[in-house]
Amino acid sequence: MRIELAGSLILPAPLVLRFETNGNFSPQQYIDMGYTHFDVICIGAGGGSGGGIDTANTGTLIRAWGGAGGGGGFHRVQGLLSALPTTCPVVVGTGGAVGTTHASNPASTTDGSDGGFSTFNTNTCRASGGKGGKRVQSNSETVSTQANGGDGGSGNRTAAGGGGLGGVAGTPANPGPGTPGTPGADGIFIYNNGRGGGGGAGGVGKYGGLTLNEATAGGRGSYNPGDTSVYGPGGIPAAGPQTGAVNIIPGGASGAKASPLTGLPAVFGQSMGDTQPGTPGIVVLRLTAE
Repeated sequence: MRIELAGSLILPAPLVLRFETNGNFSPQQYIDMGYTHFDVICIGAGGGSGGGIDTANTGTLIRAWGGAGGGGGFHRVQGLLSALPTTCPVVVGTGGAVGTTHASNPASTTDGSDGGFSTFNTNTCRASGGKGGKRVQSNSETVSTQANGGDGGSGNRTAAGGGGLGGVAGTPANPGPGTPGTPGADGIFIYNNGRGGGGGAGGVGKYGGLTLNEATAGGRGSYNPGDTSVYGPGGIPAAGPQTGAVNIIPGGASGAKASPLTGLPAVFGQSMGDTQPGTPGIVVLRLTAE
C-alpha cells in the first residue's frame, strides 16, 4: 500500500506585525498563508504634562512646572485567527499634548491632554492612555501649585486613566523647600493586564537657582517584581533649564514594553514630565501556525 500526502507540511515562520498608526487587519489573508493563531499587545499613549508658570526671569522670578501625565496601559490577548471578523480595525493612541504655560497668570494655564487609547478589533484587545498632568494653579512662593500628576492608563479599558495614581504637589516655602509632595504611584502588572505609572507632581523654583519645592518622581509602568518582561521604569525629577533651580521638573511616568512579541526593549506610552508631549502607544500582532 502506498500513501501520498498532498501539499506541504512546512509551516510558515512566526510573523510580527507592528502598527504605529491606525489601520486594518484582515485575518483571511494570513489564514490563506497557513497561520492559525494570533497574539496581540496593545499599549496606550502617555498623557501630556500640565502647563506651568514661566516668568522668564522677571516679576516674581518663579518657574513652576505642571504635573507630568500618566503612562499608558497594557493589554495582551491570544486567540484563533478564524474567530476574528473579516476586518479588524486597529487604533494606535496618540500622545497627549502639553498644557499651556503662562508668564504670570495661573488662570491662563491649562491641563495636559490625555493620552489616546490603543485597540485591536475594538474590544478584543484594548489599553487606555494616561491622564494629562494638572496645570499650575498659583504663582506664589508659599501656596501649593496643585500641579498634580496624571493617573496612568489601564489594560482592557479605553477611557483614559485607571492605572497608577498621579503624584500630589507639595507646598513651597521661601526660602528653601517646603512640604514635599508625593510621587506618582507604580502601575501593576498581573498576568496579561498592566497599568501605567502615575505622573510626578510639578515643582517650583526661582530664576537664580532657588528651589522652593521639589518635583516628585513618576511611577513605573506595568510593574511586577516577579515578571519584568513588560515593565517600564519611571522618571526622576530634573533641574529646570536656565533657572539653576534643581529638581523642579517632575519625573515622567512609564507605559510598557511589547518585548514578549518583538524581543525589543523599547518602552511605549511614556509621559515626559517636561515640555514634550506624551509618547504614542502601539499595537503589535504576532501570528503563528500551529
